[in-house]
Amino acid sequence: MPQPVSAQIEEGVIDVLKNVSRRPIEPTLRSDLVADLGFDSLQVLEVIAELEDRFDISIPLNDVPATRTVAQVVAQVSGLVGARAAS
Repeated sequence: MPQPVSAQIEEGVIDVLKNVSRRPIEPTLRSDLVADLGFDSLQVLEVIAELEDRFDISIPLNDVPATRTVAQVVAQVSGLVGARAAS
């Protein structure tokens, strides 16, 4: 049975976070990118670039400072994927 789109996006975001991290991490939806996962600003930009490639979206850099947790990243990517599908 195919997974719902939101579950696929959540898995994809967590996979990207694990790939970009320089150490083993187990991100959860509550994880803060900086405080919990130890990402620096360059890694956050790497995550954005990988997410844009993986999901064929464009993430506005103005939204990045307000996006702190994995759940917020998943919500943002879901919204952009949904907007792309609707257009």
